[in-house]
Amino acid sequence: MRKLSIALALAVMFAVGASGTAFAQASACDSGITKAAGKKVACKDGVISKAQKSGGVPDPAKLTKCEDKFNKACTKAQGKADCVVQTGSCASIEADADACAVGLSTSSSPSGAFLE
Repeated sequence: MRKLSIALALAVMFAVGASGTAFAQASACDSGITKAAGKKVACKDGVISKAQKSGGVPDPAKLTKCEDKFNKACTKAQGKADCVVQTGSCASIEADADACAVGLSTSSSPSGAFLE
């Protein structure tokens, strides 16, 4: 359930934060990239969560698998060529997703907004 809410929050962040016309036009590209970014955050945080539970380090092979899946899905979605909201490169969108994943799995806010 937590993974679903994280993915949903990320999807809304990407869709609304990128443009004021987030839902004004149907776009297979936007939908595919938003879905891929949400899945990447959930995937990375799942790997990190397992490491936290066992006291180990996140499995690099599993993290790479999360990245590979995102890159494949993002490239495929951009091939639809109808992006309105997700107009950045896959690399820049992936960096945003990575920042979100790290922010959710650490004790501090990435922006410092919630620091006392």
